[in-house]
Amino acid sequence: MCGWWIWIAGPVRVAGLACALAFAAQAAAAQAVATIDPCSLATNEEFQRAYGVDPRIGIIPSTPELTQMNWGPHCDFSDGSIDLFTTKSPGAELDRVLGLMEASKQRTPVSELGKRAFFTEIYPSDKYRHRGLLAIDTGSHLLAISMDVREGEPGGTTRPKLESLAKQVLPRLK
Repeated sequence: MCGWWIWIAGPVRVAGLACALAFAAQAAAAQAVATIDPCSLATNEEFQRAYGVDPRIGIIPSTPELTQMNWGPHCDFSDGSIDLFTTKSPGAELDRVLGLMEASKQRTPVSELGKRAFFTEIYPSDKYRHRGLLAIDTGSHLLAISMDVREGEPGGTTRPKLESLAKQVLPRLK
């Protein structure tokens, strides 16, 4: 009777070990892709300047906060965020996330930042969460930068601000 149990338990242990190793390998692969910390791509001061904070009155102290999301690393700044999409199909994941954020169906190409860059608005009907979003597919990375819309302003006012910030961020992405 005891021999039968050992005969069954041995393969179960091996299968469990193989499964654990597979999960560890997946986690290591995701970690390798996500070695870039999006909080290191822009400083709080650069983000606030792009947003329109006049440095003469002082930059509002704030520490960018890194969070690991389903799609990859996410960094919250006081007036927006930077996301890196590191999943196997980042474009599909971005589309899913934009759907969750009730993004506008209109995606305006931003040719100055590449042929696969576009601007859109997220949460356009929510005055408290309304943001502009700039997505840039560099070929090796899919980057999304979002910025809060100031109350009373149209969402498109964030586009030039996001483009300015993206021109600072992109060289650091490599």
